[in-house]
Amino acid sequence: MALVHRQIESDLGLKMLTQCRMSFSIIKSRTLVYVFVLAALGTFFVESGTKVPDLFVLARLSLSVYFLALATYLYNDLTDYDVDEVNNRHTASSKRSSYLQTLYHTIGFFAVSILLAFSINVQTGFISLGFLALAILYSHPKTHLKDRFVLKTVTTAAGGSLAALMGCFASDAFSYLGIISSLISFMFWFTLGPLGDVSDINGDKANGRRTFPIVLGVDNTFRIMHIVVISIISLIVAIYCLHNINTLGLILSISACLFVSYTIIRVSKNYQEKKIIKQTRTTLRYSLFLIQIMFVLGFVLDNMLFSA
Repeated sequence: MALVHRQIESDLGLKMLTQCRMSFSIIKSRTLVYVFVLAALGTFFVESGTKVPDLFVLARLSLSVYFLALATYLYNDLTDYDVDEVNNRHTASSKRSSYLQTLYHTIGFFAVSILLAFSINVQTGFISLGFLALAILYSHPKTHLKDRFVLKTVTTAAGGSLAALMGCFASDAFSYLGIISSLISFMFWFTLGPLGDVSDINGDKANGRRTFPIVLGVDNTFRIMHIVVISIISLIVAIYCLHNINTLGLILSISACLFVSYTIIRVSKNYQEKKIIKQTRTTLRYSLFLIQIMFVLGFVLDNMLFSA
């Protein structure tokens, strides 16, 4: 009897270990979702200003946005599984097992993320439901916004904006600063989408897809990116004029935007190199958080000088 119990415990331990490895593998496959967390944290710090942040709230916000974005990407993978099955790209047994694992993790991550969001406050919870709605509209076969020109980029950018709004409401504050920070997040994602389309232009043409570089041309696509950066600079100047932000914060924020513009110019000359575009997109993701931190630094410096 004791031997049977040990065998059962051994089997259970092996199953748990296998499940943990599967979960880790799924999470590892979508590490880029951290950029949504950066957008949320950046706006949280912008709204908090000089207040000492609640670390417990920060932890829940980070996990909620991370799992929400991760579940969104996994749900998108589920719709791709259906396409693969129609095209017979996988065997039924292997696909069925992989599909179910992805499905269970997607449902679990969505549930955990929304519960964490509501545990912060009701407003953050409802914003997370809006993110969930966008995820469904983006990938669901009935809507499939990811295959629609312009709507694909707008939906992705809106997701980044909603993540930033979650950070805004999680700080227990709601002001035009949070709105502007969320709008800047929207603009940044609006540049990341077309930049990724530039690297996939050959494959998209072969599959009959309509993207910015295909419809408008590569040169016009990069011009749109520069216009977006100029719009972000305009918003930063508006913040400087309407709110107490130190001049150094203004200079640093604009400098970060100019760095983004320079990065876009550099990649526009080598857009055929996928590796360069990939590195540039990573740089732009961090640049959004950098600009938001420059806001916070400007507020802190202004309050320090005012107090002195």
